[in-house]
Amino acid sequence: TGGEGMRKSVTISKFYPMGGSTQVGVIRLTEADWRVFAALRLRALADSAGTDDAEYRTEMSFTGTQWRRRLRAHAQFAVAQEDRLVGLIAAHRSSPSSVYLYSLWTDPVARGHGVARTLLTAAIDWGRGLGAHTVTLRVHRDNTAALGVYRAFGFVATADPAEGSENPGPADELTMSLTLS
Repeated sequence: TGGEGMRKSVTISKFYPMGGSTQVGVIRLTEADWRVFAALRLRALADSAGTDDAEYRTEMSFTGTQWRRRLRAHAQFAVAQEDRLVGLIAAHRSSPSSVYLYSLWTDPVARGHGVARTLLTAAIDWGRGLGAHTVTLRVHRDNTAALGVYRAFGFVATADPAEGSENPGPADELTMSLTLS
């Protein structure tokens, strides 16, 4: 169902204000939520890369064990708005002092309403709770909306590859870093 009708075991771990009286719930997905995560991740990939994309096709064939493994290895945060999941971000501790964020996605109907900021806040708070001093990520150089959100958080471009990323990244991506206080 693509994140609609969330299972009762998916519990909202924190509420964040989104301007006015609107609040959304942030969920830290666990292994028990693998079906919800799989549906949301595939929805995100289909929207951002298309169903013909190699990554989409690979993940489409994942087993429950593979989805649970991903949830064990990396923190996955989702945003719930009116009983529908409308955003996702992944994070992992890349070193004792650094966290790497990746795969930020917001549902097209929720874009421009603070979902990305809410997800970033949750992931950065998670990293801060682990004692991280630096948060890194990569973004496409032409993604002006994402660049604006990241810069508003204090992320700055760096020449170094993103610590914790699994590869140095394509030339059309920019590595950004945020120093936590």
